[in-house]
Amino acid sequence: MPRLTLLSLALLAACGDTGDRPTTGAAGTLEGPDAILNAVTEEVFTVGSATGDDWDTFGSVRSVHFDANGNLHIFDGQAEHILVVGPEGSLIRTVGGQGEGPGEFENVTTAIVARDGSYTVLGFSHIDLLAPDGEYVRRINLDPMTTGIVIARMALPDGRLVAGGIMRFGEEEEEEEEGHPIHIFPLDGAEAELLYTAWRPPDEEEDETSVSGSAETGMRVAWSAGRAFEPFVNYDLLTDGRLALIDSIGYRVKLIGLDGSVAGTIERPIAPLAVDDALMEAARDRYRESTARRNAMRTNSPIQIDMEGVEGLTFADEVPVLYGLKVDWEDRIWVKRRGPTGDDDGPTDIVTPDGDYVGTLPPEGLRTPDAFGPGGLLAYIERDELDLPTVRVVRLVALEPEG
Repeated sequence: MPRLTLLSLALLAACGDTGDRPTTGAAGTLEGPDAILNAVTEEVFTVGSATGDDWDTFGSVRSVHFDANGNLHIFDGQAEHILVVGPEGSLIRTVGGQGEGPGEFENVTTAIVARDGSYTVLGFSHIDLLAPDGEYVRRINLDPMTTGIVIARMALPDGRLVAGGIMRFGEEEEEEEEGHPIHIFPLDGAEAELLYTAWRPPDEEEDETSVSGSAETGMRVAWSAGRAFEPFVNYDLLTDGRLALIDSIGYRVKLIGLDGSVAGTIERPIAPLAVDDALMEAARDRYRESTARRNAMRTNSPIQIDMEGVEGLTFADEVPVLYGLKVDWEDRIWVKRRGPTGDDDGPTDIVTPDGDYVGTLPPEGLRTPDAFGPGGLLAYIERDELDLPTVRVVRLVALEPEG
């Protein structure tokens, strides 16, 4: 196990603090104040057309990935195809397309692209494997009653999926597992194995989320408003197969080994915010906006979600320090902190798996991209002045200490 910078849990004991007092310790360390970084970037290319007849007229850009050659793979969920774009921004090929035949896509939930450019494409009823050139390899059929619908957005180097959820629709309701289980889902027909159970607070008694319908007629999920400021379970893969994971109210990044053990933690003495009236009203505004966007984006997906009104929203007592993380091509961990209103607009810390602190990007600085690539490539899914989807690629040239 590599040596990690491990902070005493006592440093996080001040959970009731407002989090606005300065931290102690040397500058440029995890124990000290933020060491601000200025990101030097250069534009590479932007794709996304409004003309209606070009290859880059996107319907709904669901995800982007880079391969080891610097090619960008753009999954358009509306067209149900993947566009492979070269390092200069030109189209190399189109993979998939709507249909039920080999190499065609139907009701895709996630498209995973490996560093060698091969594909694992997840749908509601099957998983398709494709070669780096887009040629069909094989299909793995899923049964919603037995294997379940696999919810995964990443795969281990050996191809096994890291599944954040497996939804089964049996005749009898299964007992819900405690916490947030993360499974390894093999592609050879073997049973899924539990890797790790992340922490999450118990569900509220008044939570009335329910599922109706069937795989044949379509699923309908009535989703309760839930509780604002719940700690997120978020994780990403290091190149050696370990998970960098957050599931805490305080500042704590766990490293989960392939055997499911916690191989180490990376921590900073930053306390959560106490929830007050202003934070609650800001959360209600965000919920109204997100519900309106979801209703406007209804599709023909077999699973439709109906959200409860804002009056059903409840609140945790504290705002967790972290809301997300992402691992870059060099295995640095970009740790995203919440802002002063509890939203995801705070600074971003960059640390290494060994616990070295690289520094902090300010809220107005470089954002964590939707995809990292080799040679400092970063891809962002954005919308232009006409509200049409685009993908912008920049190169991170340097991270320079402020001043």
